Amino acid sequence: MMNGNKTDRNGNSGMRIWWLNPTIIFALLMTIILIGAYYIPGDSYLSFYRVNKFINESNIIFSILPVCCFVFGGILAFLAGKGTKPSNALGEVMEKKDSFIKMWIGLLFAFTMFGYAVWFLIMLRNGFSLALFMSVLSGEPGAIYGIKESFDNVAGVTSFTNFGIPFVILTSYYLFYNKKKIYIWMLLAVFLLTMMRALFFLERLAIMEFLVPAAVVYFSMRAKLGRRTPLVGLYPFIGVIALVGFFGISEYYRSWLSYYVNYYPSFWEFIVTRFFGYYVTAINTGTLYFQHLGFHWLPFPNSTAEFVWKFPGVPDNAYESIYGFEPQAMINNTLATMGNPEFNNPSGLLQPYNDYGFGGALVFWVIVGFFTGVLYTHFQKGHTFGMMIYPIWLVGVLEIPRYFYFGSGRFFPCWVIILAFTLILHYNRKKLTSWRLKGVGAGE
Repeated sequence: MMNGNKTDRNGNSGMRIWWLNPTIIFALLMTIILIGAYYIPGDSYLSFYRVNKFINESNIIFSILPVCCFVFGGILAFLAGKGTKPSNALGEVMEKKDSFIKMWIGLLFAFTMFGYAVWFLIMLRNGFSLALFMSVLSGEPGAIYGIKESFDNVAGVTSFTNFGIPFVILTSYYLFYNKKKIYIWMLLAVFLLTMMRALFFLERLAIMEFLVPAAVVYFSMRAKLGRRTPLVGLYPFIGVIALVGFFGISEYYRSWLSYYVNYYPSFWEFIVTRFFGYYVTAINTGTLYFQHLGFHWLPFPNSTAEFVWKFPGVPDNAYESIYGFEPQAMINNTLATMGNPEFNNPSGLLQPYNDYGFGGALVFWVIVGFFTGVLYTHFQKGHTFGMMIYPIWLVGVLEIPRYFYFGSGRFFPCWVIILAFTLILHYNRKKLTSWRLKGVGAGE
């Protein structure tokens, strides 16, 4: 049971961790990336990334303005949220009727395991073998692509793996109330499967979707309980070092052995250059798109509403069938003819220009910044939806330099299940917290 929380007059429960604030972390992240993207010489773009540099003094402002609009929206949310009252609905249910929480944890775990089971069955059907797996571990050049080629995504089925995100968040909270080892083992199982997915299927984002939410829950709950965490302010920098290390391991099998071992003088120079390159080239590619294609307000969003067009059952040519043209085809053609398809991240910071035009994109970022700030306030104040969605929402904030995560198909099942969980919990809250099972809850 969680007693003795140190809560200030604003109801923030003693939570003062600077890197949990999305406005601060986003401004810092984008400042570093934009400075790097602007000041890296054009020759280095050609040498390291095999692409021309499109960022210059006349268009860098189009990357700076969305950052300013996001920060402005975050400040507005901070001012508007000063009167938000704290809540403890989720904590009450966990303490007084944890069977409801355990039911959801079990369902989410089952959905996640089903998704991974489908993945492995598809791989086995397509010729995956232990020998291929061992060839990847032994460092055989190109072997990792053999694993990826043996896998075909089944929309709506393999997406069940994304239910692992709300599972991790809910289970991480619940472990502060119930220390049963079974939940730790369940988390470990999902973590190991996520690691395999990240390493062998080149989905490194999957590991961030596990570790960042778990870390947000862990450190925020410790802060709410008044527990000190040494060097907590430095953890983002430690995390970056760990992320670069993990990136290096995955790139070692993916591209170092098969190609770049003969191109770079050292592995470490290759890793640092390539890791930072994914972010600066995303800004560079996004700049190429709006510079070449211009600013156009589409009849319906494409890039920022990706989940709509990739929803199970929606045909690939749905947008063209409805509106008579395919915006993604124009983007792909621009990348193929003027950019480098190997670095195809479009930059989530600049994608809204393709959907809403210049003015619409700036308004869009004010709205996103404001909504992000509202979620952070509700997370701080203990509101159920904010507590559940913000840990993964922060991943989306960190991914903005590369692509717009919030509109992706992989984020869609996550926020839907969290919204459903929140509505069901609050609709039945009185019923759920009015009685206890024997041996369940605090003080028993």
